[in-house]
Amino acid sequence: MPTRNSILRCGYLLPRVLLLWALFDVMLRFAPPQWYAFRVHEFAMLTGPHDIGPFRTNLTYQNSRAYGDLASLGNCTDCRQYRPMNIHIDERGFANAVSSGAYDAILVGDSFGIGAEQPGGSTLASQISQRTGLSIYNACSPVRAITREHLMELIDQLGMTRGTVFFELMDWSLGYFRAAQEEPGFDGVDRWSRNVEYSPLANVSRELVGRLYDGQLMPNPYATNVARKLLPDRRPILFQLDDLRDATPDGPRLWARYFIVLNRELRQRGLRLIVILVPSKYTVYQPLIKDATRTNKSEAFNELQQDLPGIPVVNTTPALQQAAAYELEHGNLLYWRDDTHWNADGVRVAADQLQVRYASDFVRISGATKVTAISEKHSR
Repeated sequence: MPTRNSILRCGYLLPRVLLLWALFDVMLRFAPPQWYAFRVHEFAMLTGPHDIGPFRTNLTYQNSRAYGDLASLGNCTDCRQYRPMNIHIDERGFANAVSSGAYDAILVGDSFGIGAEQPGGSTLASQISQRTGLSIYNACSPVRAITREHLMELIDQLGMTRGTVFFELMDWSLGYFRAAQEEPGFDGVDRWSRNVEYSPLANVSRELVGRLYDGQLMPNPYATNVARKLLPDRRPILFQLDDLRDATPDGPRLWARYFIVLNRELRQRGLRLIVILVPSKYTVYQPLIKDATRTNKSEAFNELQQDLPGIPVVNTTPALQQAAAYELEHGNLLYWRDDTHWNADGVRVAADQLQVRYASDFVRISGATKVTAISEKHSR
């Protein structure tokens, strides 16, 4: 029979603690994901069955107290803006509501198009659909868009022989063209190994440790993972470090070549391409922040647009910059302060620009509201 001293020995206690940890970790795998994952990307790209999309298939994630990726990356607990995150992943692994209807458009892009933190009807796909009357399949993926090969495969799966492909491109991609061509997510053995290694309990532990090392009780070693600035009204705002870097000199040229090839492939299938250029949060708010280092991404977007004379391009940068300045005077923002992404107001500004430029090309739905360009709206 073990004595008090033998129980306290490391050789007796440690194996039992590890066993309890493992059992609890296994039990959490069967619990609702919002119990241990504070953002859908933390587990949906690594665990469960996958298809062509980046996420595990047939998943519904609901979290009433989600917060921004930058607040998590920089462990900035006082920067968190808690809000609901509701997202449904379909049988292909993309963020779409359950639907069996036919599609006449596809939205391709990065996480700006996913809209996990947008209320229902406020995602980019939903806003474009409301303005054009198109039934849009959302094929956006975290970090980078799906490859051309997977896009063609998706078009075949959806049975589309005509229609429109909207390609949302964030200005981060202007500095990382080759990385943006890699397939998002993981495949084969790599995904299997990451699935096995994924630990829900470790996720919870990181959250608890982060609350301890929050810069108040203990120094925050993660603070340098993000850039923290102050808005003119003295509110803190976080930025991705990559967004403070310039576009590479050949970025616009490489992307122009990519879109020209993609446009040719789509035209052969009876589809047309519309490119939507979306600025990062830093590109939008940099002119409003004192002593903020200027980047060249606005100019790089203009260069890219000039290199695509035969392809419809919607550059949302000027409208978002102008709207951001206007809304800031009234205490409002177009991007989350604790996150890389835009909020529902930012999405609406971008979708308005698409409607202003190309609404006449689509069949308008009855009762659609008239939208004026940002420059018109705020010059009165």
